[in-house]
Amino acid sequence: MRNLALGMCLLLTAAVARAETPGNCSITSGRSDGKLMLSWDSGECSQGRHCHDGGSGMPWSRWSGITPRDLEREGATIDARMKAEAGELRCVGTVHDGALRGTYSFTQDETFVAQMKTMGFDGLTHDRLQGYAMLDVTTEWVKELKDLHVTEMNSDNLMGLRALGVDGAYIRGMNAAGYPELDAPKLTGMKAVGVSPEKVQAVRAMGFSPTKEELIQMSVFKIDAPFVERMKARGFKNLTISQLVQIKVFKLDE
Repeated sequence: MRNLALGMCLLLTAAVARAETPGNCSITSGRSDGKLMLSWDSGECSQGRHCHDGGSGMPWSRWSGITPRDLEREGATIDARMKAEAGELRCVGTVHDGALRGTYSFTQDETFVAQMKTMGFDGLTHDRLQGYAMLDVTTEWVKELKDLHVTEMNSDNLMGLRALGVDGAYIRGMNAAGYPELDAPKLTGMKAVGVSPEKVQAVRAMGFSPTKEELIQMSVFKIDAPFVERMKARGFKNLTISQLVQIKVFKLDE
């Protein structure tokens, strides 16, 4: 963990923020999900090359200075901003053909950087902080996971945890289901394939006591109660989870 005194010093000088060299951006209305669609590039293209860096859909409510109706105002000048704890995104430009196109920038928040460092997170690059802002990674959320004793967290895998919606409620539910020791990579793997406390109960009701790895395998290969019953009807009694997985892998159930 970084020196606490250094972290407090950085907190006191948080007004000094850094902004990357502006790139290009566009904002359009999303599809039926009602989200704003942001696309951006670094602005470092040469000889006409397209340098698209990324795109993301976000709720309109996270943005200020722009509404869906604004994209109907041909020629309007818009300063769209999204303020997050990690920093502020801006797309400043003009509306044309239903899209805001202009200059993009991200200014990181040094208070956030300092607080993250005091919690033991380094490698907080400008691009990573931009990702945190888009995913709404907050110090409160990080502290909650640390207080719940999630291990192996680092500045990189925080994004996967946040993107998948791993939160205190999910961790407490898995703890209550019999998995009190959870690391960040395993949590990401379980949440990504739909492992939940409810699914754990369903697996236990089938007579199994699965490990975390077995829960992931059962979810990936869709091994559920109807499948187990079909195997029993075919004469396969007392199968282990490993054997059930092998049946699925080699398509022996077909």
